[in-house]
Amino acid sequence: MDWVRLLSRLLQAESLPGQEGEAAALLLEALKGLGLPARLDEAGNVEALLGEKEPEVVLAGHLDVVPVGDPMRWPHPQGAVAEGAVWGRGAVDMKGPLVAMLLALEALSQKPLKGRVRFLAAVQEEVGGLGSRYAAERLSPLAFILGEPSGRKLMRGHRGRAEVWADFEGEEAHAALAGPENALFHLAEYLLALRGLASPAGLKLTPTRVDTYPGARNQTPGVVRLYLDVRYEPEADLEGLLERLRALGDASVYIPEEERASGEVRLVIPALWPPYRLPEDHPLLLAALKALGQERAGLWPFTTDAPYLGAKAPVLGFGPGDPALAHTSQERIPLSQVEAAAQDYARLVEALWNAAP
Repeated sequence: MDWVRLLSRLLQAESLPGQEGEAAALLLEALKGLGLPARLDEAGNVEALLGEKEPEVVLAGHLDVVPVGDPMRWPHPQGAVAEGAVWGRGAVDMKGPLVAMLLALEALSQKPLKGRVRFLAAVQEEVGGLGSRYAAERLSPLAFILGEPSGRKLMRGHRGRAEVWADFEGEEAHAALAGPENALFHLAEYLLALRGLASPAGLKLTPTRVDTYPGARNQTPGVVRLYLDVRYEPEADLEGLLERLRALGDASVYIPEEERASGEVRLVIPALWPPYRLPEDHPLLLAALKALGQERAGLWPFTTDAPYLGAKAPVLGFGPGDPALAHTSQERIPLSQVEAAAQDYARLVEALWNAAP
């Protein structure tokens, strides 16, 4: 398999959430080239299977990416091979890891199999995890290996994130005729109260944006919306935080929901990305650490599909690439890391098969 060319083409295939079709077709073609039965499920996830008998390990990742942004800010074109790396949106997050998984499948197919390995490239991870939520409903493996970038260090989870909206109701009026009542003043009072709010244990709250509706600059707004980014640990009291935010002022405080669709699947997904933690003493995590010669597993700083997959089986995080490059105009993955991660993935799959109860 000419994996460098495949990765380059994947990075040139813009695969925003809901537009993953071109990237999915490239992966299907590559999987069939490896002699593996591959398909799209009802949500548009790419899936393939190597082997037949249990236990099953799933190599999981996602197809979608965030926008490229201004092409002039990139040192190299999308998909370019330069400076020993492949450059482009999704190089580390996470088309590079997906290609490393394909190389691992190719290597495993040349050996006697002690179990089976499933490849899963899900849709819409960046906007709530529709693909993984749907796939997890029907999968019951021994474990998932989630390929988000980690610099080839094992990860056992991450904190959660919630997007909280605080809406302030006002009256629309022409600015030339408006009286003293203005929802923007209510927002100002609320922000001052919010600044004095003691940070609850395990929670980080950050105001990030304000919008007004209808949005005219010569009109008092009918609604002022404040956006709050909340990062929280598994033990944190998120509901308690929402109650405290509601008590700060005259605002409607809530976590919004959005209906997402892909293929035949439609889901209503809240703006809530739960935390995930695999216990440090979990037997499969210990087996994986031993296989890679690592002492401890870390925690990702960002959210992933792990909570949805983890509802069915333990999730081990591992991927090539520097996570700090994700979502930046410097995103790239060294060719050497892709090749090394492919060997790591094969080693991890075999270690998990051997550790199966």
